[in-house]
Order: sequence, then structure tokens, then C-alpha cells
Amino acid sequence: MDFANAFSTENLMFILEGFYVTLKVAFISIVLSFVLGCIVGTIRYTKMPVVSPILGIIVEILRNLPLLLIIFFTRFALPDVGIKLGVVNAAIVALTLFEGAMISEIVRSGLSSIDKGQIEAA
Repeated sequence: MDFANAFSTENLMFILEGFYVTLKVAFISIVLSFVLGCIVGTIRYTKMPVVSPILGIIVEILRNLPLLLIIFFTRFALPDVGIKLGVVNAAIVALTLFEGAMISEIVRSGLSSIDKGQIEAA
């Protein structure tokens, strides 16, 4: 096979299918992580007695783990527990958890930066 055959229709279709899967995983995980992050960040801001410290521990653990480790965990360790996910679903879950933890801190710190008088006025 020479370099000219690398741009065959079959190879280009293979690359485009991979691009489609990447866009699908990215879109779904962005939407889900935004929703998860907003919910968790708001709960942590309200300082619920039992829930907020537990969510704080989970968020700090997820924020400090490398993303690749979370992806490997969801793909290879969860089936040992009994949760079987496909490749795409494992990537979506891993990205959603990781980015949801990041967004929750953004939401919590954003809410914390607002003055108490402004919140009361609203």
C-alpha cells in the first residue's frame, strides 16, 4: 500500500465514522456534565448537613484523579462489580463524572462570590 491509497473512500469513511462517534460522545457528555455540575454545585452551595460534605468528598476525589484513570476504571473495573458498559457508554460516563465535578466547583464558587445583599435583593 502506498501513500496515494491512504485517501481511499473506505479509509475516509472509517475516519468520518470515528469523528461522528467523537462528536456524539462529546455532545452527550457536555450536556450531562453541565446538568450534573449545576445540581451538585447548587447542593454544595446550600450546605445541606449530610449531603454537602459527602458530595464535597466525591467532587474532590474526582477532580484530583487523572481523566485517563477514570476512563480505565469505568471501562475495566466496573464490569467486575457487575456494571457492564459499552465502550461509548463508558467514555460518556467517565467524561460526565470528571467534567461534572469540575463544573460543580465552578458553579459553587460562582454562587459563593455573589454578595449576600445581592442574593437578598434578587
